[in-house]
Amino acid sequence: MTTNPRIIFNEIPHGLPNPKTCLIVDNTLSIDLDNVPLQGGILVKALAFSLDPYMRNRMRPVDIQGDIDAFPLGETINGFSVAVVLRSETPLIQAGQHVYGFMNYQRYSVIPSIDAAVLGLKGLSLQVLDNKYNLPWRYYVGILGMSGQTAYYGLKDISNPKPGETLYISAACGAVGHLVVQLAKAQGLKVIASCGSDQKVSLVKSLGADHVFNYKTADTAAELNAHGPIDIYFDLVGGPTLEAAIDNLACNARIIICGMISQYNSGADKAYGVRNLWLLNRYRARMQGLVVIDWADKYLDEFHDTVPRDLAAGKLKYLEHVYHGMDKIGEALVDLLVGNNIGKSVLVLEDDVL
Repeated sequence: MTTNPRIIFNEIPHGLPNPKTCLIVDNTLSIDLDNVPLQGGILVKALAFSLDPYMRNRMRPVDIQGDIDAFPLGETINGFSVAVVLRSETPLIQAGQHVYGFMNYQRYSVIPSIDAAVLGLKGLSLQVLDNKYNLPWRYYVGILGMSGQTAYYGLKDISNPKPGETLYISAACGAVGHLVVQLAKAQGLKVIASCGSDQKVSLVKSLGADHVFNYKTADTAAELNAHGPIDIYFDLVGGPTLEAAIDNLACNARIIICGMISQYNSGADKAYGVRNLWLLNRYRARMQGLVVIDWADKYLDEFHDTVPRDLAAGKLKYLEHVYHGMDKIGEALVDLLVGNNIGKSVLVLEDDVL
């Protein structure tokens, strides 16, 4: 029997999660790797877990509705992961291959009843990885996974960018933002970017952004007024930053709303919402939410053909914040939520193969 450590949801936070008690590592489970029933599926060994802001939204009682299911208290959490296949009972996946998808955050997992229909659902289901450029496997929970796809899809139909237009990206040193900067510049756009520290400002400038400012020390509205108007706003934060962007739109502007941004709760915020609708109509602007899986059928194959190639060739730079070991989960999540991370946050379980 082999110990099978896992990350469990231990307590519902009020505000910022406690890094020591909210998510904890449990080592009480064990697994027989040679004989555990696979039920027609596969046995995998996890290599890396994705850390994402939406996880905070799942830390609520299960009877409270949300955009995604809540984490059951006392149970193993789940999310986007990359893993290596140890055993297989399906001809669709072979032992030794690597897979990416939504999995439990534990060292070993049985994923039963793999079939062609499941593998054919692009965007969210299990994917067999073809790492022809020999990139680190952990990249598949970052730039080659949901974060990279969000940036890539957002600069397609929704924003419909044209060379010479001005794009503003918030959270520009985050998992999605730093890729948007580079992809937008490659398409001939002027890029205005904001982030939360002088160190991050320097990093984003090095990626090619035309104007970068620290929103904590500068006035966002004044910066956008000076360097706009904005043709495309790639929104990753909502709230006052979205307000400032709307005030500085060009005619026929496009706003891409990413993530689970729900800022309009109080009466004052609802009033702002009415005002924003009036401004959007005035500028003939369009605001649209971006859900990654909605665009996977159209663009996932193109993404896999393009982004790994450009990354391997050095045309794209990847910023990541790597944490080593399950015991770093609490620290890593809090760093992400307060902005102490750089680029994509990833929890790595095994270095020697990455």
